[in-house]
Amino acid sequence: MDEGAVRYTQAVLIDDSQSIHKGDFILESNGGWHFSKGDEDVLETIDGKNRLITRSLQNWHTHLAMQLNARDFSDGLHLEEWLQKSIFPTEKNLDPEMCSIGVKAAAAEMIRNGCSFANDMYHFPEAIGPVLKKAGLRGIVSGPITNWPPSDDAETGEAKRRLQSLLSSQEKNSKVSYGVASHSVYTCSEETLLSGKELAEKYDSPLHIHVSETRKEVAECYKKHGLYPIEYLDKIDYFIQDKVRCAHGSWVKKNEMRLLKKHLAKVIHCPSSNMKLACGGT
Repeated sequence: MDEGAVRYTQAVLIDDSQSIHKGDFILESNGGWHFSKGDEDVLETIDGKNRLITRSLQNWHTHLAMQLNARDFSDGLHLEEWLQKSIFPTEKNLDPEMCSIGVKAAAAEMIRNGCSFANDMYHFPEAIGPVLKKAGLRGIVSGPITNWPPSDDAETGEAKRRLQSLLSSQEKNSKVSYGVASHSVYTCSEETLLSGKELAEKYDSPLHIHVSETRKEVAECYKKHGLYPIEYLDKIDYFIQDKVRCAHGSWVKKNEMRLLKKHLAKVIHCPSSNMKLACGGT
């Protein structure tokens, strides 16, 4: 018997094929399981009543460090007002230590809720990755390439240089890897968007971007470019095949859906965020 095996009694288990089982189970330290006979020598026996045993959850769009400056902060505002009046001003004062503290709090919450993976987008990724790794969690940590300066001037390219250093030195097959984030079409110029794409291509990294989160974003993009956000990204040749993760996608036209399919881009649905900021959706 596995020395790290644990017995759960009267539990519900969902296996990898999504089949549901009820009863007593032995969970092995390598992730395997089988029904318990009741006489196995185990590390611990846990009452599984009202418990669900399943593979851990994954959160594919996070800003983990925002535990410090966004949780229960400025509720009742639409996204644009929330960003301009509350979030962007506070982010000007961010530093690596603050991000590290925020991620520690977020990591504890992830573990408590059975979430083992985060696809994160935030400033100072060099402070975020080590915290996830130390907590035993998995993640893709993407540093934003944007024209909005949080704590250093984005025009100097300092944030990009720090991210490039992480991408060039990251370990293969590590539980925590690094990627590139373009914040959005409304905070990035065409040049900045393509600069992020170039960096992702160079290091074969994923691209993470907010897209079509609100009706206002979509309307302003169309007014400025004569195209909807995903059409605009397609026109400037932003997409890397099967590498782009589009967060939200709440207001997407049918033609844009076809473009997403063409580029094998993934859309990440964010219902809690959309409800907090009254984004609506289609």
